[in-house]
Amino acid sequence: MENNLTPEQSLALIDNMINKAKNKLADDGFLLIFWGWLVAASALIHFVCIKLQIEWGQYVWVTLMPFGGIFSAVYGIRQSKRVKVKTYVDSYLSALWIAFGIALFLTIIFIGLHGVKSTYFFLMLLYGIATFVSGGILDFKPLKIGSLFSFACAVVSVFCNETDLLLVIAVAIISSYVIPGHLLRLKFKSENV
Repeated sequence: MENNLTPEQSLALIDNMINKAKNKLADDGFLLIFWGWLVAASALIHFVCIKLQIEWGQYVWVTLMPFGGIFSAVYGIRQSKRVKVKTYVDSYLSALWIAFGIALFLTIIFIGLHGVKSTYFFLMLLYGIATFVSGGILDFKPLKIGSLFSFACAVVSVFCNETDLLLVIAVAIISSYVIPGHLLRLKFKSENV
């Protein structure tokens, strides 16, 4: 049985697949919001601890980030069990965010060799790349615009001391993850009412 689609039907099918992937990311936009607030909170807690001369402030990272990783893994496994069909857009986004995670992990592992300033600079570049490409794949401008703020924060970070870097990384992550994540969720909810 041969299925010949008209050009209009083919475009409608492609559009439908892209919209399904957008809806899935909007559901999963939860992870953008979750990680955005987790990283921003960690940076701000660390900043306040430095200003108040509380020595254990840096341990917020080694406490909250593994928690976030475990939570995200469990969340991802549960979400993947719900998926019946995987589109090319799903595959592209999945590959992008896996590559981002690997690059992020390697960047953080070598923080001792390159120092905090270089590491934060590269982290903000990675945030920008991942959200810009996701915004391009999904044709969602707020992700692209948020990524530009992350790139700008990376440039600003070059001129900051290590303490102020914590504020810059909080701005970068709120701009590239939290705000676009909330906008994506709102869009999803308005389209599925």
